[in-house]
Amino acid sequence: MSLISSLLFIISSFQLFHSGFSSFEFHQLKKQPHMYNGLQKEIRLPIDIQLEVITGLILFTLAVFLSFDKLEYLTLRGPRKLLSQNQYLSEIQMTAATKKDNLIGSDAYGEFTFMPSFVDIHAKRKEIREYISRKNQ
Repeated sequence: MSLISSLLFIISSFQLFHSGFSSFEFHQLKKQPHMYNGLQKEIRLPIDIQLEVITGLILFTLAVFLSFDKLEYLTLRGPRKLLSQNQYLSEIQMTAATKKDNLIGSDAYGEFTFMPSFVDIHAKRKEIREYISRKNQ
């Protein structure tokens, strides 16, 4: 857990504790009928206590999300060692991975672009007939 998340946990805990104590005091005062001359039903919880609760909950939620560490994985094959997020699947650049294909003019995405459903069958048949007729001559 980082220093920031620990600090946010402490601040949000104090805020929530203080707002709970303030709410308790307010309800204790509201129970006393002689202080408000019969107006205690109309008195609501002050807005500053409500805002303190909301900001305490927001800070607490933020502290929880900031406290998460990087994910670590165990290798499936080989030695049993932990891999952090930066070691698990490293990004590659497609041009670097297909450098040889680019040099010879091959299409790296040929498996997808030259699928049989995308090939003109009539043109292929005509090409093969011409090849066979040239070969037989």
